[in-house]
Amino acid sequence: MPTTALATDDANRNTTANQPHYLMWFRRDLRLHDNTALTALCEHANSTNAQVSAVFFFTPEQWQSHDTSLPQVDHIARTLPKLAQSLAKQLNISLTVYVCDDFAACNDAIIKICTAQNITTLMANHEYEGNEIARDEQVTKQLAKHNIEFLRFHDQCILPPKSITTNDDSMYQVFTPFYKKWRHTLDIGTIQAHEAQTVNAINATHASTPIANSDNIANSAVSKKAIETLGKKVVEEYQQRLQETGIVGSTDSNAQLSHARAAYPAGEVTACHRLDQFIADDINNYDVSRDVPSLHATSQLSAYLTIGAISARHCYIQATKALDKQHTSAQVDRENKNSQQGDNKDINRWISELAWRDFYRHVLAHKPELIRHQAYKNETDKSINWSYNQDDFDAWCAGKTGVPLVDAAMRCLNATGFMHNRLRMVTAMFLTKDLLIDWRWGERYFMQQLIDGDFASNNGGWQWSASTGTDAAPYFRIMNPFSQAKTHDPDGEFIKLWLSELQDISASVLHSEDKLRKALEKNDQFNHLDYPVPMVDHKAARLLAIAAFKT
Repeated sequence: MPTTALATDDANRNTTANQPHYLMWFRRDLRLHDNTALTALCEHANSTNAQVSAVFFFTPEQWQSHDTSLPQVDHIARTLPKLAQSLAKQLNISLTVYVCDDFAACNDAIIKICTAQNITTLMANHEYEGNEIARDEQVTKQLAKHNIEFLRFHDQCILPPKSITTNDDSMYQVFTPFYKKWRHTLDIGTIQAHEAQTVNAINATHASTPIANSDNIANSAVSKKAIETLGKKVVEEYQQRLQETGIVGSTDSNAQLSHARAAYPAGEVTACHRLDQFIADDINNYDVSRDVPSLHATSQLSAYLTIGAISARHCYIQATKALDKQHTSAQVDRENKNSQQGDNKDINRWISELAWRDFYRHVLAHKPELIRHQAYKNETDKSINWSYNQDDFDAWCAGKTGVPLVDAAMRCLNATGFMHNRLRMVTAMFLTKDLLIDWRWGERYFMQQLIDGDFASNNGGWQWSASTGTDAAPYFRIMNPFSQAKTHDPDGEFIKLWLSELQDISASVLHSEDKLRKALEKNDQFNHLDYPVPMVDHKAARLLAIAAFKT
């Protein structure tokens, strides 16, 4: 890939010799609106007449070690050119994108960039996973040797970790009291979106320049087109890397990419528009419709939240505006004696989902060992004789368990890189309770496939299903995948969309394990279908799981 050498001409050096130079380090915050670090950096730069540059690092080897999915890497790559364009046009900031294999190489690159370009201040937003924390701590120490400060800001959560605690300053173990305090804190306080101001126009002529080729910085790009080209190359190589290591497994990676690109157009403008549409059209039916996988009734924002193309704060602010508007309307109706409308359950339900996202990040900050494959409830986890049956796991991954809702959900995931939240719970509980397979296997598989894969939320969800996490499902409450299908996919619409071989089987049969088993057995009317008999008897598996957790 083409690279640009460091600027060395005397005129440029003289112009900027005494001008401070600040650097914004983008990570999972690929947006301008409501970006805490970016806003602070622009404000600081304007008060000191400083030059501002921005960087982002592709780290493919690190991402692979973290099981980052191909659709998510592609989503990042598609977002960066739009971010670069917005930064240049709206804020007079140039974004340079580099490729470094891992965090170690990334750290080396940061030091070289900061020293070569006379950076005096580096700013970024906090990340809460273990490797990311270690990376930032190391960079802080290295930069301090050069008298360069590294400032970080809380940005991923609506309320930052450790800000919502019990009366004795400990972390809440259960979501409901956490949510009540979280909501009360927001209700009595003020929360505002951060708006970055355009930095002094001198940045338009003195944009950041990439470091010349070195062992640590193999490729770089500055212009929108160059970033786009570099991103495509990174995605292609990442896809090849996953294929060579066998990680793609049962998935069609090309189909995943094709679906993700159509379903999730890149950029914060798209994300904000999607939020506005959701609030205008669907949020008032969210409480019920959110559990029906055949409907597109959820916000479809998780993929954008994961890479920071939209902020959770902005989502909360817009939702509360809609809630306040409805409260005002209800008050007018009551005064006119036309209605007795109370709180909007749908909007409040969606706000509670934003709180769950905060909750799992707070839990991770409280128990960082979760990142090292440890359970929140270690004693429970260690007491279970988890199965490591590869054939059973492969059948689950491929959507060939003989349980229609589970199989439809898994095939949807493998083809699109996305799964409806209700189905995530059903499939996870089937793996951990019906098959008693270690939750870590499923947790990893989801991360490898999901476009919205996020460690804190994914880990929290899996440990909830496995009854090993904080505020986890009680071990004796085990979802029946057949009754779940009857309740949430009553006509079998979602099942038949992804399991075309079951088109001719009525929903009443699909939703009954006994009827389905009989229909698929030898000499019955559907035994010719290329679909397996359910691999386990749910009732018997449930009793075995309860017994396992009791001991």
